[in-house]
Amino acid sequence: MQAVLNGIPIEQKERVEGVLEAMSNKYSREILTITRDSQKPAYKIAEETGIPISTVYRRVQKLRDLGLLRTSGEITLEGKRHALYQSKVKAISSTMAGEFINVEITPNPPIMLP
Repeated sequence: MQAVLNGIPIEQKERVEGVLEAMSNKYSREILTITRDSQKPAYKIAEETGIPISTVYRRVQKLRDLGLLRTSGEITLEGKRHALYQSKVKAISSTMAGEFINVEITPNPPIMLP
């Protein structure tokens, strides 16, 4: 199998396989969708989706490792530090032709906080 990411052959077939695996996971898709237009902390993702918080943290780590989710931070009024997550992905599509798998990722620009 030869993997192609955005039309460029890559040696890291594990990354392409990881992206395809993430897209087949319901929770990963929900996390990427809910964080596409705004940054959210893990507890808010869990609250809004109904995904257990431990699953949110596992999926967030996997999505970050794959480069599909960005992380920034904020400090609350109580002085607690919270990580905020935002999807780096606007859209993902894949095609398969023979031994070639092509994964197209449309980037999602970062949201600037006021």
